[in-house]
Amino acid sequence: MCNKTLTDAGEMKLMRCEECPSELDEALYERLRDWRAEQAARSRQPAYCVFTDKTLMAIAEAVPATAAELAVISGVGRRKLDRYGADVLALCAGEELAGAGEEGAEEAGGNSSEK
Repeated sequence: MCNKTLTDAGEMKLMRCEECPSELDEALYERLRDWRAEQAARSRQPAYCVFTDKTLMAIAEAVPATAAELAVISGVGRRKLDRYGADVLALCAGEELAGAGEEGAEEAGGNSSEK
């Protein structure tokens, strides 16, 4: 990267400046955005309360394979990791989520992964 000091919150979340090249997985980013919309609708909250666009971009750039890798991404705290981590990791692995859009039982705080 360019070694510029990051001062903008969005740049710090992405861990790069806006001018630096991105390795964003566009298909993953779109899947994450669709999943986030479903989660937001289920919990009756704005999509940014699930994850912000910048956090989804950071996830789609890092493509984490483990909970530990996901946890170091800015915007993914313990609560969101516990609630959404299994789904996000499954999406990053290219898996289809079982029952996506069909079940509402997870509204109370669990994630929709049955693993």
